[in-house]
Amino acid sequence: MSLSIIARAISVAAVSATLGGCASMTDTRTPTVEGYDQVRITPTLPITRNVTGFNEGLRCMDGQLATYGVAASLLIEDLNDRTQKVPAGTTDMFISAMSQMTRRSQAIRTMAFSDDTKNLTSFMAKAGSKEAFQIENIPTYTIRGSITQFDDNLAKKTADGGVTVGLGQKTFLGVGASKSSSINMVGLDLAVVRAKDFSIVPGVNSRNSAAILQEGWGIDGEASYKKLGVNFMTSFSKSDGKSIALRNLVELSAIELMGKLNKVPYWKCLNITSAQPDVIAEIEDWHQAMGAGEKVAFYLRHFRAMGLVPDDGAPVPGYMIKEALRSYFKALNLPYDGKFSLKLMRAHFDANQDQILPVAMAAMEEERRLRLEIKVKLAVLTDNIANNTADRGQAKFNIFNNTDSFVYCFLQDEKKAVMRVFPNPWQPQALIPALQTLALPRAGTFNVMSHPKIAQSISCYNTRKDVTARLPALLTGQGLSAIRGVNEI
Repeated sequence: MSLSIIARAISVAAVSATLGGCASMTDTRTPTVEGYDQVRITPTLPITRNVTGFNEGLRCMDGQLATYGVAASLLIEDLNDRTQKVPAGTTDMFISAMSQMTRRSQAIRTMAFSDDTKNLTSFMAKAGSKEAFQIENIPTYTIRGSITQFDDNLAKKTADGGVTVGLGQKTFLGVGASKSSSINMVGLDLAVVRAKDFSIVPGVNSRNSAAILQEGWGIDGEASYKKLGVNFMTSFSKSDGKSIALRNLVELSAIELMGKLNKVPYWKCLNITSAQPDVIAEIEDWHQAMGAGEKVAFYLRHFRAMGLVPDDGAPVPGYMIKEALRSYFKALNLPYDGKFSLKLMRAHFDANQDQILPVAMAAMEEERRLRLEIKVKLAVLTDNIANNTADRGQAKFNIFNNTDSFVYCFLQDEKKAVMRVFPNPWQPQALIPALQTLALPRAGTFNVMSHPKIAQSISCYNTRKDVTARLPALLTGQGLSAIRGVNEI
């Protein structure tokens, strides 16, 4: 009887000791994270957004590249592991990410030339094909970088517990358990280099790292990534933690690099708003770094993609760019000031392009309807009797404009003299009503005679307002006489 009671007491003690030990071991995560907090440079934990990968972000970037009219070419160099601690194919991961990012837009021609392409280059050499190495196929940019950081056990906590109950020297019952949590840090640094001179493209780089939290149960693990003030988290098993963390790191870096290189709002593909301080600074940096010509090309690229200006490879006339810009201002609900301001760029990136496209197109149609167009048609009439020569003839011009406007025409004759031929004493009114044709010269007034060897030219200008009062006195006289000091129209 007494032996039975002792055994029961021992059992209760063993259970109590075991439960107490387990309770003390379950909180390894908190001290691990607290230890990491003491050594980290930027906040990574706690994690606020769950992701299984950046596939949706890559698909979103595919749409962004098409929307903003991106076209580029790049070569991916070998992205090696400088730490020798992450045995994974970083270069192949980046190639896969680029392939996924350009499935529909095909906006970026990605070249995978490296040591791994020896078989292909050998085959091409034997086949006599050098197409891939022609000057027109040289990529504009190249991507280089490596895994630059892997810190083992940046913070670690281990908890052990156990109990042994026995009678005398003989072990009767023993129970033990342990749990550990650790954080490793892996970093990936990538940059874009200009292929023509091997210079770094300023500001187009990615410096991303992942904090890998692993717990000793063998099946529990997480990796967190921080970008533009937002944390991302992915889960994995202990056996594949490094590879999963690195793949997500590569995909995140690919999104960031292509966004920065092509100046598209990549943060939208990470579900980050432009109100984040890092995004505000990014837009301001882009605006400050671009010169006047770069800003024109930047918006013109987007206008082509929207269909506001022709996309036929030919230079776009200045008046078309101005019309497109006026239409875009209206679509963004901004007062038009004709300036490529920081305010315009922020509105440009904040706008939902799918929603403003129909508004911009409607505004563009209105701009085209009101466009100041003037057409001059020349006809040379030969009159041997009146001119006493078969080599000269009387030139007549038909001037047509598509809207009410004030027209000013200047002629440069064979002696390089420049004179105003409209308005003139017989036609003093500069205003020509819309859709009417003006015959110049009017019959019975003056003649413009062609020359058999020397070219003459006539140029007409029109404005929405009468600018006569604002013109120099030399240009506002009676007309039909050489303008002193002027020898070019």
